[in-house]
Amino acid sequence: MVGAVSFGRILRLYLVCLGMLFSQTLNAALPSSGPAHGLLWEISSPGSSPSYLFGTIHSEDAGVISLAPAVERAFTRCRRVILEVKLDTDALVAGSTAMLLTEGRRLSEIVGKSLFEQAAAALRTRGIPDAVTEHMKPWAAATALSMPVPETGRVLDVVLFQRAQQAGKPLHGLETIAEQLEVFDGLPLEDQVGLLRDAVEQVAGLDAMLDELLAAYKRQDLAAMVAINEAAMATGDQRLAGEFQRRLIVDRNHRMAERMEPWLQQGGAFVAVGALHLPGEQGLLRLLEQRGYSVRAVK
Repeated sequence: MVGAVSFGRILRLYLVCLGMLFSQTLNAALPSSGPAHGLLWEISSPGSSPSYLFGTIHSEDAGVISLAPAVERAFTRCRRVILEVKLDTDALVAGSTAMLLTEGRRLSEIVGKSLFEQAAAALRTRGIPDAVTEHMKPWAAATALSMPVPETGRVLDVVLFQRAQQAGKPLHGLETIAEQLEVFDGLPLEDQVGLLRDAVEQVAGLDAMLDELLAAYKRQDLAAMVAINEAAMATGDQRLAGEFQRRLIVDRNHRMAERMEPWLQQGGAFVAVGALHLPGEQGLLRLLEQRGYSVRAVK
């Protein structure tokens, strides 16, 4: 079971930086080695035009969704856009459905009256009524608690998706919603309950953590973002934390590197994934180098 590990903190980082999205977007610690600075990277190989890999963050901040000039140029030049998931109606419906309990089960019966009432009270401040909370899986309630209260819904991944549609650029996804949700849905039920308990206990500190992470992102400081992750992983059940990290980051990085390669070989792709997928020995930048691509930060 989750025990003392601060999964609420890890989860917040995951949700904000990796960009998995349904009604709102769904982070874990990474090795600190590897590239330390930069959000936009040129990925090239002989015989094809360059592609670009861009690190995103789930934020409505005006300074985030207004693309930097270099990112704007790369986006305009690209022939196709690849996101973690293709944010179409089917994906949104599948994601929302996967969050709900089935067979008449209720969250209050699974987690107990006290924890349910605490979670429901916190979720009301996010516009989620008790009747909806009662039918959410424990991990889904935890993710909803671990996100900032949405205002416009125009977070960076959504903006990129909409702009690609408007420009008539082909859109692709590196993963399916089902694959992303399995990271959470595949957790034992007792771990999901622990995740919700920790989210309830940690919700008061959410804003400060998100502010710190957003500031590092705006500085394009991958090393600082990694340090925030490492602090979240410093205590608790290290075995379970390591397993969670493997599921959230490492396994998915290898899958995404493999799946983006056909588009990189064609060239002219703009690939956008959560920023914390980029650094580290098991990060996408290193994995692409190992596959023979030249990787260069774009200023």
